[in-house]
Amino acid sequence: MIQGKKQIFLFLLCVVNIFLVFKIFDDQSGLPVYKDLRLKIERVQEKINDVDLLNRQLSSEIRVLKKNDQYVERLIKRELFYVADNELMYIMK
Repeated sequence: MIQGKKQIFLFLLCVVNIFLVFKIFDDQSGLPVYKDLRLKIERVQEKINDVDLLNRQLSSEIRVLKKNDQYVERLIKRELFYVADNELMYIMK
């Protein structure tokens, strides 16, 4: 009697193991989906890192713009082609 229960229990464990192995390699919820999600997470993390770097650079530039008037003046001259009253601009082609 006990030997029969052990065999039934062993058979049920084998069935559960076979089911779990099939679930691991299932196309909708198994290992392939996990790999795809890992790749997506890595791509998103790279984008986050890029945006974080850009954010730090812009924050640094904002701090410099707030504190350094000479830098602001040089930036205006270079980007907007501003010329002070006592200056001449030469455009060379």
